[in-house]
Amino acid sequence: MSALADADGSTLCAELVGRATARGADAAQVAHSAGEVFEISFENDAVTLLRSITSETVSLAVVRDGKKGSASAEGRDPAALEAALASALAAADAGVADPAHDVAAAPSEPATRHGPEHYDREAMLAVVLEGIDELTERYPAIGGRGGAYSFRADETCFANSRGTVQRARRAFYLASIGFLAKDATTTTSWHGATALSFAPVARLLDAGTVRRALEDSVRSLRPLPLPESFVGDVIVTPECLAALIGTLAGALGGYAVMAGTTPYRDRLGARIADARFSLLNRPRAPDFPGGGTFDGFGVPTRDLDVIRDGVLCDHLIDFYVARKLGRTQTAGVSAFVVPSGDQALADIIAATRRGVLVGGLSGAAPNADLDISGIAKTSFYIEDGEVRHALTETMLAFNLRELLTQIRALSRESVNFGTGRFPYLAAGGVTLSRKG
Repeated sequence: MSALADADGSTLCAELVGRATARGADAAQVAHSAGEVFEISFENDAVTLLRSITSETVSLAVVRDGKKGSASAEGRDPAALEAALASALAAADAGVADPAHDVAAAPSEPATRHGPEHYDREAMLAVVLEGIDELTERYPAIGGRGGAYSFRADETCFANSRGTVQRARRAFYLASIGFLAKDATTTTSWHGATALSFAPVARLLDAGTVRRALEDSVRSLRPLPLPESFVGDVIVTPECLAALIGTLAGALGGYAVMAGTTPYRDRLGARIADARFSLLNRPRAPDFPGGGTFDGFGVPTRDLDVIRDGVLCDHLIDFYVARKLGRTQTAGVSAFVVPSGDQALADIIAATRRGVLVGGLSGAAPNADLDISGIAKTSFYIEDGEVRHALTETMLAFNLRELLTQIRALSRESVNFGTGRFPYLAAGGVTLSRKG
């Protein structure tokens, strides 16, 4: 296999597919990924790491007699590629036959390039150093802080035995920071923020929700308990909503449909949420570095209205589940948008008689019926239209299906995390209680 050592990614994929079928695979697919990372890490007041990393991965999947096997190799050493191919074939021989196992007969698309071609090391370092200085000067109560600012590029080539060939490069910037606030008597829980963008970050603390997260942590140094247990409203932040959407997407996904573990299995065309709520999958959005133009089966992605005006339009069905259930594939890469509403956050708060502004939930593992209970983190008590104070640990309990039907507002403001875009969401009917 020495010829593969000099092949580019596309040629390598095509040759490995040919070798797999020559060795008895009924179908095969190969993906080659070449990655580059430049990362600056910091802790407290100093840069602790500055490094460049390159990587190369080859992933193979084969199908023989309805049985599937897969393997991967780091780099393109001929012996490693030969071992990976042999391992994938052996895994298929030892597997369980499933008529849904196959590779996709998908249309090939022109190669695409997304994001910057180059990065400026000195400019990135200056952003980090300025961010450290600003943290020290403006947020002295923030301690135990650490984070990273990086440039990441990945070029992926794909080929399969049905003739599908894809190629794409995605490059973006990733800023992340974690921290806690503390004073002489109080230390808050760990908090942080992460954001992806095609454009370089101008100021570290303005990336995504970093600045709001810092200010919320400082405000949390004077927490008080919930006055009493009650059933009221919650206003969930965009980052908290993103986590809830992850839970919802799982319940709307093909594997839950296939297993019969979702309450949404037979609800296509039914109203499952307030008419103000929509959930859109937009993997090709021009401002989502976390999206993609094709999925792991080489199938081109497309826009999908999962929920539109409260009505369930479709499930999230990938290539395998589509074959398993005899349905049309609808999704392979997820990058969700919840469209904004028509009210300012300040007006939503002003209209809240009693409730909690929820920054996050801890320990909120849902059951199959989407009952959720967890501890509110970085959250604030609202009474008579005003944010009164930060909360000590407060329990929230609700059913996500019911919460979606009791939405009373979506904010005009929204946050683009690079993997999705979400507003603030206000809803009623949540049980709020003191912990302990």
